[in-house]
Amino acid sequence: MNNTQLRYIFDRQKAANNDTKRGLLQIEVRITGTNSRTLISTGIHLYKNQFSDKNGFTCKNHDNSPAITGKARAIFRQIEAFVLSDKCNSLQEVKNWNKDEAKINSVIDFMKESLRKRNPSDAVLEHHNILIRKIEEFGRFRVFADVTYENVADFDMFLRRTIKSQPVLYKRHNTFKSYIVDAMNRGICKFNPYIHFKVHKGKSKYPTFLDETEIKKIQDYTPDNDKIEKVKDLFIFQCFTGMAFADLMEFSINDISNVDGMKVIRSNRKKTDESFIALLLPEAENIADRYHYNLPRLSNQKYNDYLKLLGAGAGLKKVLTAHVARHTFATYLINKDIPIESVSKALGHANIKQTQHYAKIAGKKVISDMKKLLNK
Repeated sequence: MNNTQLRYIFDRQKAANNDTKRGLLQIEVRITGTNSRTLISTGIHLYKNQFSDKNGFTCKNHDNSPAITGKARAIFRQIEAFVLSDKCNSLQEVKNWNKDEAKINSVIDFMKESLRKRNPSDAVLEHHNILIRKIEEFGRFRVFADVTYENVADFDMFLRRTIKSQPVLYKRHNTFKSYIVDAMNRGICKFNPYIHFKVHKGKSKYPTFLDETEIKKIQDYTPDNDKIEKVKDLFIFQCFTGMAFADLMEFSINDISNVDGMKVIRSNRKKTDESFIALLLPEAENIADRYHYNLPRLSNQKYNDYLKLLGAGAGLKKVLTAHVARHTFATYLINKDIPIESVSKALGHANIKQTQHYAKIAGKKVISDMKKLLNK
């Protein structure tokens, strides 16, 4: 339904003039330029001092202010999505906005609900939430009818303002496309613009890794902050186990087994469920012993934030991340002449081609081949 306006209306009955009573928050849907309107209850009752018209509506002076604000805005988006859909042709039909079929026409709400059901790892969750925030900022994908070639092309230009890496840009589009395909399979979306709109994958930069001298700098560095000291231990543990952050946070004594009298780490990757096995090297074992195999726990974002401080404190020019530690372990093994198949198994790669990338980084084969020149 076109030519409509939506807004919040608080305490239409003036009940909240009395400090002991609360007023109802409603959403008005009005035909532009007319007196024709309908009011929909949000089910939210507030005292007068808890209502603010900032950004349409913001709850304040309440223990659950963020949750109440979020609930009201979610309802507003859902009503707006229904009003703009083909299923709504009159104000009378607006009252049916909360039918299940109507709710899922909102692109943002569909993505959030779908993501909740996926229960992804922290790293994957962060990537998807960044995409959702970008779509919210773009503001033109309100309902799936808005998912057009023109809007996707404009969204691409919008993303390019802040994304300079082609592989990252490709990843954002590819993730959005996965939601669109899911919505099509559910009969919610009728058109996939990515059939015609193509984004080149681009070439990824070589991953950052540390050499043994740089690892030694971190080992020798003594932070004056207890949190950074713990992050240092986690990072060194990663450098000598190759564990991804999600697996690091789930590491326990149960992941250790004995093979031929040696301690090994044997588990499955949380992200892919691919199995991995690696010798528990002395550097990692010392750290595990110190924490009694109960390593510190923190969020992926906090970990990477503290790693930047760790790298700066240790005098490294490279920016440290959880991925840098994993890359470091891979190149460390390759430089120690560990066969590529064994490196692949230690990292839990599903395909050896993933591991061969590290061999290129290390330049091991290049050096080996060029040594032949000296032996002639």
